[in-house]
Formats: sequence, C-alpha cells, structure tokens
Amino acid sequence: MSRPQVSVIVPNYNHAPFLKRRLDSVFNQTFQDFEVIILDDCSTDNSKEIIEEYRNQPQVSHIIYNDTNSGSPFKQWAKGFELAQGDYIWIAESDDWAELNFLEITTEILKREKVNLIFSNSYIVTPSKIEIEKNIQEDCVYEGHQLLRSTMFYENFILNASSVLFKKKALHQIPKTYQNFESSGDWLFWIEFCLIGNVYFCSKVLNYNNRHGGNTTAMWGKKMSSGIICIENCRIFHYLKEKKVISFFHRHNMVLCNLKWIDANRLKFDSTEKYQAARKCWKNEICSEKISKIICFLCIRIYPIFKFFRLR
Repeated sequence: MSRPQVSVIVPNYNHAPFLKRRLDSVFNQTFQDFEVIILDDCSTDNSKEIIEEYRNQPQVSHIIYNDTNSGSPFKQWAKGFELAQGDYIWIAESDDWAELNFLEITTEILKREKVNLIFSNSYIVTPSKIEIEKNIQEDCVYEGHQLLRSTMFYENFILNASSVLFKKKALHQIPKTYQNFESSGDWLFWIEFCLIGNVYFCSKVLNYNNRHGGNTTAMWGKKMSSGIICIENCRIFHYLKEKKVISFFHRHNMVLCNLKWIDANRLKFDSTEKYQAARKCWKNEICSEKISKIICFLCIRIYPIFKFFRLR
C-alpha cells in the first residue's frame, strides 16, 4: 500500500451499536486515498466482533486492541498520530458518522487554503431531535489568535473532532500536554492549532455528532460531578493567561463566573471535597473575589466611556 494522503483514526470504546455506521461512512467516502487506523481502548461490549468484519478492507493499516483502558481518549489520539502516514489526519470518532463527501470537500479546501485545520458544520443528533450546530451560512477563515480572543478562550468552538481534518506536519508544533487530560484535552488541542495559525470553517453540514448518552460529550455530567472538568478548564484558562490571550477584564470575570457556577452546582459534585477542590483551583487564579468584583464593576462602567471617546 503506497503512502496515503489521509490517515483516518477511529478511536473506539464500547461503541458497538454505532461502529458499523461509522466505519461504513469512512470506507464509502467518495475520496478514497486514505488509510484507516482502528484503536480499541479495551471495550467490554462486542466492538471487537464488528471491527474484525473490516480487517480485510484494503485501506486498513492498523487494528490495535488495548489490554487495559488508557483512561483518556487523547492518549488514543496520540497513538494514532504516531502510526499515521498521511499528510492529513481525520479523527473519526467511533459513534459519529459523516457525509460520504466529507473527505472530498475538506481535503480540497485544506490543499488550497493557507490553514492547518478545517472543520465542517455538523448536525447535532440526540434521541429526540437533529439540529445544525452553527448558524453560519458561509465558509470563512478565522485568524487563529483572533478566534482565541473572541471565542475559544471561554468555550470550545470546535466541539467535535469528527468534523475536523488537519495537516499532520502541524503536530510538530503542538505540545503534548493535551494527552494528560481526561475531558478537556480536545479543547486544548484545538487551542494549540489556533496559536500556530489560521483555521477554516466549512459551512456545509458534513458531520453527524451523535449525542446518544454514552459519548464523550454526553459524559460531561459525570466528569463535572467529579470536578475533573472544572479543574482541567482552569488549567486551560491559566495557560491562555500565560499566553496573554485573555484580556484584563476577562481574567477576573471568567474566574468570578466559574466560581459562581461552581457554587450554584455545589450539590451536583460527588463530594464536598471535590467541590472545594474545584473552587480552590479557580480561586487561586485571583488575589481576592472582592477585588475582582470591583475590577469587573469598574471595567463595565468605564468601557462605554472609552468607546465613546474612541469613536469620536
């Protein structure tokens, strides 16, 4: 098998009910110059039985079954990156699926545009409804640092890995810190891409993000109650603060908002200790809640005046 243009990484853990639809949507792509790397993270369902049905597909380059669960989907990502031979990488999450022209459209754009990453619009699929993720009608290029300052510093704008195709060579500039995360590693991973260049948004809806109740996104509630999400998000906040991406106002406002949220959801944490640990993590980012409240109050009052004189 000659070196492929695209490496498709399919990380799986207990997604047997969705695997066939996912793999069929990969192997039946209109663009066929790709390899497939299937990584199973010690599934306890019948995933292996389904995966083995695809072993003889000519595009399959690796099928790897872990003897023990890695504890993080991002460690599986990293394993796939090391095996990947293609110029471009698609992390095709095992419970999602794609339009059959996903690779045809995204590879053409990635070749043409001076960006390291492209992500498409998605359908958000739940047991009760299907809706479009982003109400953006036209393709656009986001300047990486600007996207960080406007959106990515407080939420993951690139919500689903299955919607993304990126250049493998860019991985040399991406720190491996994301591998140490259990929940928010994808957010940090896309942040790193924004720090090194621009990203392209394709308004065509080419991806189906399946929120069925057992996927990574839907498991958010369990990660929240353990305090993991709060602590990992705080680590990302601290990192962006060091990178001088977050404005003076948001350095205080974001901490106050997170502390308020943690307090409002106190009873949803697994224990008082985990609630306190999450709160302490964010509290350490400021000197005093009282001082931060004063700073935010003054900024909100002063900004309209500043804006008025600036426009004159």
